[in-house]
Amino acid sequence: MLKVNNAATDFQTSSIVRNMILATLPEVEFEQLRPFLTPVELKRNSVIYDANKPVDAVYFVESGVISRVARTQQDGPVEVAMVGHFGFVGVSVVLGTNCALQRTIVQIPGTALRIEASDLQRIMQETPSIKDHLLRYVQLLMTLKAQVSFCNAKHEIDKRVARWLLAAQDRIGEDELPVTHSLVASMLGVRRPGVSEALAQLEGRGVLERQRGSLRIVSTAALREHACECHKIIDDRFSMLRELPRFEHHLQRR
Repeated sequence: MLKVNNAATDFQTSSIVRNMILATLPEVEFEQLRPFLTPVELKRNSVIYDANKPVDAVYFVESGVISRVARTQQDGPVEVAMVGHFGFVGVSVVLGTNCALQRTIVQIPGTALRIEASDLQRIMQETPSIKDHLLRYVQLLMTLKAQVSFCNAKHEIDKRVARWLLAAQDRIGEDELPVTHSLVASMLGVRRPGVSEALAQLEGRGVLERQRGSLRIVSTAALREHACECHKIIDDRFSMLRELPRFEHHLQRR
């Protein structure tokens, strides 16, 4: 379980809620959630849920990236969903099962707003429109996972690397990604040398710069051109969130 961090609390209570799912809730509905939302720090490699274990809380990501990963006893983890400030983790609570299907781990540090599973379930019962709003994201997540599965099965490593980098850039809203070659390889389920070769090619074309412990995207447009069609398909799906009206919610009443 993630612990409340004072720095995260100070930041969140004085700032507009950034999470897209919460930001697109009308004021009257957000007010029902607000008293139960607690800021937490997302530390790199922190495990939020283990597979087949109870889900005690839902996390609405404000910054950073959380990955849902699948694995077997013989094989390492492979990312099946990347979650940033457009979404939340703990969808099983919304679906009523309260059991994590995959391991959920922080890949890029940041912050989130945490709500106890029991509180969210009670609020969804009292206000079904909140549950409907959250279910729209769950449907979007299912579409994303299906497209990622297709991409992993059909496309070359360099195309998949470009898609993954664009997704990470979109989730954190920055060009500099605090990720390593090994992390990208692990999330894509491929060998590190293949990822390093793909990144070297992209750097040679002036698309990105490799730095110690991070990658900086120099040209998003060029990276999009190099990525497979899956990036555009996924991005188009997320446009449904971007087009919803956004509200300036705060954790403290102003």
